[in-house]
Amino acid sequence: MDNILFCDSSGYAELQLTENSENGRTRFRGRFQEADAENKNKRKYPYAILESNRKRLMEAIKGRACLGELDHPNDSIIHFEKASHLITNLWWEGKTLYGEAEILLTPSGKILENLIKSGVRVGISSRGVGNGTTNADGILVIGESYKLITFDAVADPSTFNAYQEIVANNDKKHESIVKKEIIPETSDEKLQNESINNFNQRATVAYLGQVIRNYTSKFIREV
Repeated sequence: MDNILFCDSSGYAELQLTENSENGRTRFRGRFQEADAENKNKRKYPYAILESNRKRLMEAIKGRACLGELDHPNDSIIHFEKASHLITNLWWEGKTLYGEAEILLTPSGKILENLIKSGVRVGISSRGVGNGTTNADGILVIGESYKLITFDAVADPSTFNAYQEIVANNDKKHESIVKKEIIPETSDEKLQNESINNFNQRATVAYLGQVIRNYTSKFIREV
């Protein structure tokens, strides 16, 4: 079976944001992944598989070489130009995998930091390759071939529960971020908006046509 690119996470993780006054670097930490739990993509990651990958990644983490990106790319490659954070630790609390990362002084890193400070919900989502087996409940259980690559910052993660909490300067808690729902347009509203857009386009074309005709008439009279 060919390896598949899997992108999954703990939802809008309860991230804590801290600022280090010594080097000016900003860090975040929180829930990164859940073991033995079904996520929104109907996938389940066994604890043993996540733990073996955590141990493997810790070598890269100790060497400051485990980078994450702002949004998932379409492949399994780490792209320096899109890197937004450096993962500095991964640890277990029960079957919840927690992590800590340092926000980089890169264009993507500055965007990520400003998004979090502005109260935007940011999810942490794993990126890895491998395959799995679908069980009787229709859940894809990730197999032993799975290789965890990194954790990216995303807008729409896949695991249930957890919204962000911003914490700055000595871990002093600030207000929790409230979930905002985007209400889609109804079919009548969509049709009405399309009609308005079409009318505006026709009005603009008619106006430009009149301007051209007036200019042409004036030019002919002058000649």
